[in-house]
Amino acid sequence: MLSAVIIAHNEAENLPRCLASLVGVVDEVVVVDSGSTDGTQDLAMSLGAKVLSRPFTSYADQKNWAAQHASHPFVLSLDADEALGKDLQMEIKHWKEDVSTLEEHDVAWSMPRKTSYCGQWVHHSGWYPDRKTRLWRKGAGAWQTSAPGVVLHEEWLPSAGGRVVPMASDLLHFSYARRPDHWRQLAQFSMLGARDAVRKGAKSSWIKPWARAVFQWTKQFGVQSGWRDGRTGWDIARWSALAAFWKWRQVSALDRRRPLKRVAVVRTDGLGDNVLTLPLAGALKWHQPDMEVIWVCRPYASALASMSQHVDEVQTWSPEDEGNALSWLQNLDAVVFAFPEPTLMAAAAKCDVPVRVATGRRWSGLWHANVRMWNSRRRRPVHETLQGLRLLHGLNVPAAWRFPEPSDWPSLVGWPSPVSGASEVSEAPTALLHPGNHGSANGWSVPRFQALADLLLADGWRVVVTGTLRERPPLEDWLAGLSSSSGLVDAVGKWDLSELLAELGHVDVVVASSTGPLHMASALGTPVVGLYRDKAPFWAARWAPLGKAHVLATSALDEEGGLQIEEQEVLDAMRQLVLRE
Repeated sequence: MLSAVIIAHNEAENLPRCLASLVGVVDEVVVVDSGSTDGTQDLAMSLGAKVLSRPFTSYADQKNWAAQHASHPFVLSLDADEALGKDLQMEIKHWKEDVSTLEEHDVAWSMPRKTSYCGQWVHHSGWYPDRKTRLWRKGAGAWQTSAPGVVLHEEWLPSAGGRVVPMASDLLHFSYARRPDHWRQLAQFSMLGARDAVRKGAKSSWIKPWARAVFQWTKQFGVQSGWRDGRTGWDIARWSALAAFWKWRQVSALDRRRPLKRVAVVRTDGLGDNVLTLPLAGALKWHQPDMEVIWVCRPYASALASMSQHVDEVQTWSPEDEGNALSWLQNLDAVVFAFPEPTLMAAAAKCDVPVRVATGRRWSGLWHANVRMWNSRRRRPVHETLQGLRLLHGLNVPAAWRFPEPSDWPSLVGWPSPVSGASEVSEAPTALLHPGNHGSANGWSVPRFQALADLLLADGWRVVVTGTLRERPPLEDWLAGLSSSSGLVDAVGKWDLSELLAELGHVDVVVASSTGPLHMASALGTPVVGLYRDKAPFWAARWAPLGKAHVLATSALDEEGGLQIEEQEVLDAMRQLVLRE
C-alpha cells in the first residue's frame, strides 16, 4: 500500500537511522543512488531496501524518477538525513488504517519538519515548523522547481484540484552534527543557488551581497525569533547570512563578461609547500570542473604537480628565466599567488592578467595585485592549506568554507595511490627516515635518528634512510657503519624524485621533520610521524601533514639545536600508526 522512496549519495552514515524509522510503517523502501563511494548501496540492500542506480540530474527530477519506481499506490518521500518521529510513525499507521475513507480530492499530506543542529532541536529561526509535503497518491502531483534548469528549492505540488492535508506530528531532520557540516552544505548550496539565479536572469552588484546578508540575518535572528534558540539561533542566522553573501557574490562572478577559464596557481618555493597548496587545484575543479588549472612552480617540483589529476598544465619558473619564458601569462584569466614571487607578480601585471590575487601584506602584492587578501600567515596558527584556500575567495570561490577541515584536503591533492616503482617489497614493516630538512625548520639531530634506527633494526624493522646529496655529509659516518646491515637501505643522494615518491607510497611509516618527503608521504596516504618545533612560524598548526599523521612537538632544543623528543616516544607513535592500519 505505501512505498517509501529515498534519493542518496554517500549517505552510509545517515541511512540506517532513516530506514530504521520506516520499519513497520511502510510496505516497500526504494533507494535511488547516484554513484555513492561509501558503501551506501550495499548498506541499503542489507537493510532490506530495493536499490536503483541513476546519475544525479536535479533534486526534483531525481525524486520524480524515484517515485515512478514505487510499487504501491501511495508514496512517502524522505531525504536520507531525515527520519520519522515516533508520533509520526503512529500517525501514518492510523492513516493507513483509515485510507479507505479518504476523500477523493485529498491527494497529499504535509508534516512539520523539526531540525537538529549540532544536537539541539531548533524551534524558531524560520526552521520550524518548516512544513513539507512528503506523502501523496502516486501520480497525483510531482516535484517541481521555480524555473526550468534550476537545481535547488524543489517542491512537491499537487495536480489541479488536489488538496494537501496537514498532519500534526514531526518529521525529524538530522541535518548538521557539527558546524563544519553546515558550512559545507551552505557553500555547496550558495554555488548552486547562484547558478540558478543566473539561469533566471538575476543580476548582482557590489552592494547586493552585503544587503542580502544583512536582510537574511535580520530576518532569521530577529523577525523569525532566532534569538529564542540562543547560540544555535545566532549560528544559523550568521551562517545563512554568509551563504546569502556568497550566493550573490558568485552571481556577479558568473555574470562577468570574461569567465575564468584558465587560472594559474603560483607556488615557487619548497616541495612541501607545493604539496600543502595542491588542494587549491582540487577546490577550483570542484567549483568549476571545466576550468583549466595551470600550476607554476620551480623545476624540481614539477613532478608533484604533474601527478595531480586536478592540474591541467605545469609551467616551471626559475630566477634565471628570460621574459619570453613567461609567455604563458598572456593567456590567463586569473593568477593566484600562493607564494608572493615578486618577479612573476610584476610580469603578470605587465601582461595585464585580469585577476591577480595575492596577499596585501607584501610590497609586491600591494603594488602588483588587483585583488588583495589581508590575512596574516606568519604569526597565526592557521594551516597553510586553509590559508591557501582563503586566497581563492579572491576569485569568488568559497573554498575555505566548502573544505574547512583537514579531513577534506587529501582528496583535493588529486594524486594516484599507490605510486608504482617501489624499490623492494618486504614482509618486515618498513620505516623511512628522512633526517635532513635544508634548514627550513628545527629537526631531529643525526644521533637521535641513528638511535631510532638502532631500535627499529633490533625490533625487526626494515629501515630506509633518504635525503639529498647535499644532506649526505652529516650522515656519512653513521651510514658507512651500517651499510652492511641487511635491514638498512642507504638511499641518501641516490634517488630522484620519482623514485622517492614511489618508496614513500609503499613504506609503512615515515619519520621526518616538516619537510617535502613528510608531506609527500602523507598526501600519498602513508602514515607519518612529524617532528615539529612548537613555536611560530614552525608550529604544526600551520605545517601539519595532510593525511594520517602523529605529530610530536616541543619547544625544547638539545645542545646541537635539534628537537628534544625522545626516541622511544617516536617509536611508540610509529607502532600506533602501523597497528592502526
